[in-house]
Amino acid sequence: MSTVPDNAERYSRQLLFWGERTQRLIGQGSLLIAGVGGLGATVSQILARAGVGRLHLVDDGVVALPDLQRQSLYGECDLGRKKVLVARERLESINSALEVIAHDYRIGDCATLPEGIDGVADCLDNFASRFALYRAVPEGRFFLHGGVQGNQGQVLTLVKGASRPLEEILAGSRQPEGVIPVTPDSVFVIAGLMANELLGTLAGTPKLRDRFLVVDLAGFTFSYLEV
Repeated sequence: MSTVPDNAERYSRQLLFWGERTQRLIGQGSLLIAGVGGLGATVSQILARAGVGRLHLVDDGVVALPDLQRQSLYGECDLGRKKVLVARERLESINSALEVIAHDYRIGDCATLPEGIDGVADCLDNFASRFALYRAVPEGRFFLHGGVQGNQGQVLTLVKGASRPLEEILAGSRQPEGVIPVTPDSVFVIAGLMANELLGTLAGTPKLRDRFLVVDLAGFTFSYLEV
């Protein structure tokens, strides 16, 4: 007898909400998660639980003690281990039907992305890598940007070749000096919004295409900027 859970039972709660067609589209999806730190660890976990078919994980970091405060895939037993390898293990243990490909490198000026992806989730923490990642995205594929600092965050979906370039939209943005202040609750909120948009985009119903969502958890305010 197979020990793999039946998919109809596994996804029964979400099938009641979005139906079989959306579940099928999600299951056929192939996404690249750039960075499996605070945002990326939670985004990839939600996608794994929702039934996305394939995830490419890109990161060159190792698990450190300050990461445990907000990076939901890791525990004390993982200190010193490569993040992409730990993340792959955890995601596969959550959903054995998920294909996870680990890429142990840092996004740089000459970033190259795997073929066959539907889109990219920018879960990085610096503008130089974000811009390099966006330049590497194939024409016609979508790029989801997410960022968090303190109790504020932002989410935006672009389509390469059809939207304004990311560098133009974020022109003048300056990288914060030193360590970026962040709390676990703000990371999980923004990561949840990113995962929601990724699932919607795979299903053909993006809500933030060319639309910048800015979240301020200090006052629980959500504002939008058309780009």
